[in-house]
Amino acid sequence: MAANRDAPRHLAQACRAVGVPFFHISTDYVFNGEGERAWSEDASIAPLNAYGRSKAAGEDAVRKACPHHVILRTAWVFSPFGNNFVKTMIRLAAERDELKVVDDQRGGPSAAGSIADALLAIAVRTLAGHTAWGTYHFCGHPTTTWYGFATAIMAILAERGTRVPKLLPITTADYPLPARRPTNSMLDCSLIAESWGIAAPDWRRDLAEVMDDLAREGASP
Repeated sequence: MAANRDAPRHLAQACRAVGVPFFHISTDYVFNGEGERAWSEDASIAPLNAYGRSKAAGEDAVRKACPHHVILRTAWVFSPFGNNFVKTMIRLAAERDELKVVDDQRGGPSAAGSIADALLAIAVRTLAGHTAWGTYHFCGHPTTTWYGFATAIMAILAERGTRVPKLLPITTADYPLPARRPTNSMLDCSLIAESWGIAAPDWRRDLAEVMDDLAREGASP
């Protein structure tokens, strides 16, 4: 709560005090993951775990602290930096002959670079006088599963001549974790396109670029 609720509130209050808008990144984890339709911005939230509850509290704090805000919900973030699914799959591909990957959770993988581009585009339009404040969804398309995401990663590795492990699809129940994860993490990104002219990026293109970056850095074959 200190990081995901209190810190955004302080930052939003500081922005309001000096008269500048506040941009905040949130998550699909504010939803309960039920159903088969992509979540719209006005859908009721019902987080399943502590992370989701803290991010939901952060959204509420930002809305109250600074009316001139943009809250950007995203999902399944990956990049050449830090710990994320893409880097984990590359590492495990070099270590194992077989990988079990969850195939009943759906979402839109989102490259951190594309999220940054979206926020910069919003900033530019804001400076030009466009003020469509509120909450928006932004993630990669088309939707896929973690297994589908892993399959795409392995395909790129195989194209480079790297031996890849056999992938086995499993269910969430087959891979229990301490915190519950949403089964449906699909986000409807039509509002950000209508309000800001920002289209959902193709995560497959972004994935290829991220893996190229990692290859240049020597992090993958």
